Amino acid sequence: MRLFLGQRAWVLQRVTALVLLILLALGAATLLTGPSRSYESWHALATSTHGAVLIVVFFAALCLHGWIGVRDIVLDYIHAPALRLPLLALIAVILFAIFIRVVLTMAAHFAGGA
Repeated sequence: MRLFLGQRAWVLQRVTALVLLILLALGAATLLTGPSRSYESWHALATSTHGAVLIVVFFAALCLHGWIGVRDIVLDYIHAPALRLPLLALIAVILFAIFIRVVLTMAAHFAGGA
């Protein structure tokens, strides 16, 4: 976990914030400048190779950004080690489960499953 300590964590959180900002701006530009889209066209866009990769990258950055922020809050305000470790473990499991769910959903749609 030394990767998420001190200045590295600060830089990593800023990088993930930039990735999120760029991908949100790209999504907003697509929504605002393109023609009115139907469900089928959005589905095709999201399940294309580029769309699926961008969605997975977005959620990876979101989960990592959230982990660093919540971890810092827990470390700053929860002083009891008996409470801190289980809370951090629970948060990590939830964020990892969210990311895995997104990856599996995109893989199923990309493969034509659902």
